[in-house]
Amino acid sequence: MKTRLISLFILLSLVANFLKANDYLDNNYSFGVIISKYDKIRQNKIKSVVTRISKQFQTLNEDNYFVDVTFLDDNKKLFDSYINYSKYNSIITYASFYLRDRKRLKESSQYYFTFDYNKEFQQYVLLVNNKSNIKSIRDLKGKNFSTFVANDNYSDWLDYITLKELHKPYKQIVKNIKEVQSDSTLVLDLYFNKSDFSVIRKSAYNDIVALNPAIKKRVSILKESKPIFLFGLGLMHKNVSKKIINGFDKIVKDGTFDKDYQSLLELLGNVKIKRIYPEDLFELEKFYDEYIELKRKY
Repeated sequence: MKTRLISLFILLSLVANFLKANDYLDNNYSFGVIISKYDKIRQNKIKSVVTRISKQFQTLNEDNYFVDVTFLDDNKKLFDSYINYSKYNSIITYASFYLRDRKRLKESSQYYFTFDYNKEFQQYVLLVNNKSNIKSIRDLKGKNFSTFVANDNYSDWLDYITLKELHKPYKQIVKNIKEVQSDSTLVLDLYFNKSDFSVIRKSAYNDIVALNPAIKKRVSILKESKPIFLFGLGLMHKNVSKKIINGFDKIVKDGTFDKDYQSLLELLGNVKIKRIYPEDLFELEKFYDEYIELKRKY
């Protein structure tokens, strides 16, 4: 009897904690953020800035809401906690992670936002070092590739190209793969002959060339993608209260977020936050499905 009572008490405690957690998630912001792709120094910089702006966010909303931001290296743990509405009512993840688990995430979400660099989705370009004598995709064989560690979409697009044109994943074609911590390093590696080719956002490449036009003498664009890509994606759970959604949506639409959190946005690469809708992701999802089909085929 005593054992049964103890078990019942434990069960009731768990239920009470669950209800309390849901009540908290209904009335506050609890962001789970994937940060596994950056090195520790960059991770700590982002964490420091986000911690500061969390307090600013509360002040901006006259302390009506508490803001809790947790950084995780495990996207599965984040997604499970979010989908079950047990710890996070909002998440920020890489687009590549979203694409891999989008069915569950879409079923659990009602509000989408993204960090992007302009009003349109990003276009990627395949850049080549002019000295590497790369005139076609076939010429990528045996060459050195530099990629941005925090953007899997870059390598996914490259993989899509080589699978489609050469029927092989790029990792079976290239000689070496070098991971770097910024878009600018991708271009500089080509410029200083440290790499043969790379993939980068076209807007980032244009910005770098604007600062140093001499880059065009040593670096060329071999191929361009459709403007369908994005880097970071934010989601809010379908159970989140309207007052939470409306409060966040207001500062996104009126530009308050971009203005007050400029320190964070600059750290992420001068991005802007904007609301998007599920249908806006159609072309990106279509690309990813085609990519997965190519991977199965080859």
